[in-house]
Amino acid sequence: MSKYFFDGEGVQRDELLGGTGIAQTIWNINVGASAAIERGMLLGASSPTGEFSIVTGAADANKVLVIAAEDYIGGASGGVTQAYASGTFNAERIKHGGGSSLTIEPFINEMRKQNLHVTHLQESF
Repeated sequence: MSKYFFDGEGVQRDELLGGTGIAQTIWNINVGASAAIERGMLLGASSPTGEFSIVTGAADANKVLVIAAEDYIGGASGGVTQAYASGTFNAERIKHGGGSSLTIEPFINEMRKQNLHVTHLQESF
């Protein structure tokens, strides 16, 4: 379980990772034209090789889901970034683009089916 992660500038404090029971798998994913993607953002695509975008509504729960492993500067053209395809993550640190009315709850069952497990901060310590 890690409260820290490494980036290009060194070690940063982070509570996204929620435990060690499930192996973390990182995929290189395609992203379409998008706004900036932050580490911990929930992303979805129609297939593992499709273009991933930020989850914005409960209907996105039916997509292939991943969690951004690093920040990605969005733009008018697509690119490639890295995302967690499996592991355990703290629900309080998973982000989405659906505003305050959307919670992580509609996604938990689909995430679990895809080997993305959710825990909570108080359970991690």
